[in-house]
Amino acid sequence: MNTKNNQRTRLSKLLFKNALMDLLKEKGSVAKISVRELCDRAELNRSTFYAHYNEPNDLLMEIETELLEATEEHLKKIGEENDAGAHKYLLSFLKYIKENDKPFRTLLVDAADPDFRSRFMQQSIIQFVDNLRVELPKEFEQYIFSYILNGNTGIIIQWVRSNYAVDENEIVNLLFAINQSALINLNLTPKLTATRLENNKK
Repeated sequence: MNTKNNQRTRLSKLLFKNALMDLLKEKGSVAKISVRELCDRAELNRSTFYAHYNEPNDLLMEIETELLEATEEHLKKIGEENDAGAHKYLLSFLKYIKENDKPFRTLLVDAADPDFRSRFMQQSIIQFVDNLRVELPKEFEQYIFSYILNGNTGIIIQWVRSNYAVDENEIVNLLFAINQSALINLNLTPKLTATRLENNKK
């Protein structure tokens, strides 16, 4: 009985999540979406919605949390590999975004929740910066990190907006070239050239 109830709960939540993502694409903001619209789109009743959530924003928060956790888990596995340098990490990150286009396009690119973009990219790019293995001057650390974070985020968002018009390997090379150029000008050479060239040979 519990198994059947759990399956019903998972299905109901999935239907509500798909409905919310579709409505966000149409309306652009969760504030413009009513419980009634969600239920109509999911073809479920209001009592089912209120059994799990108080308002549409609760549903959005659950979707965002699950996406953050799934991405973190995916990248953690990559980071644990002995030969996983910054190049492989970033390439895996871009492929993951491409393979999960719908939620990323809605939440990251269309920015249905602007705070999510900031949280997501900070969580994901932080590991990339760590893998660059650069000692940043303490007095400029936050400024340099902010530059890398916002610059990389802008490129990735434009890549999604272009419907992945450029191969992800080329985007990785572009990100490395821009970051490397900026760091070299500060006499902070990232230890990524050998890794990048080795990966490009494969």
